[in-house]
Amino acid sequence: MEAIVALKPDVVLLAKSSRVTERLEALGVKVVVLEPKNHADVRRVLETLDRMLGTGDAQRVWRAIDASVSAAAQSLPESVKHTRVYFEVNSAPYAAGESSFIGETLTRLGAKNIVPASLGPFPKLNPEFVVRADPDLIMVGERSAQGIEQRPGWGHIKAVRNGRICIFTSAESDVLVRPGPRMGEAARLMAQCLLAKAV
Repeated sequence: MEAIVALKPDVVLLAKSSRVTERLEALGVKVVVLEPKNHADVRRVLETLDRMLGTGDAQRVWRAIDASVSAAAQSLPESVKHTRVYFEVNSAPYAAGESSFIGETLTRLGAKNIVPASLGPFPKLNPEFVVRADPDLIMVGERSAQGIEQRPGWGHIKAVRNGRICIFTSAESDVLVRPGPRMGEAARLMAQCLLAKAV
């Protein structure tokens, strides 16, 4: 906290979930809270940052993201469409639901997210939910992947039995779970996974 204040920033950008917003504001630091959970939110955040920074780049950046996601979708054959996917954000387990920016990207790629929008963008799941949903493919970061096959009941999941698990490196996971200009790259990573591991 002291280090942030000492830097005398014009503004601090924070996620809504951050616990330091009120303390920073009490110390006289201007705070802008941003919480992009879906594609529309990401576009709004880009526009907000564009206005704040005066760059005039928001529309260009969004068009590039959108075009990259479309290109990733067009690169996939019909045979991988409708693959039922479980995307684990972290091992709590928190998942990317249909209504999240990750879920919306999966939908644009033609995949079917096993976590419905009704559960929210990033719900914490009972691991039994994933067992019952029995996904065709699991996408997970290497930090969460250790021991995934040993989770109770997970040996019965189709994706685990058939070795259809994409384990992303830490660097790839950062691209996948952080909404912003690299969402087109995230779409390409998901498309490569679908090509390599889908039914």
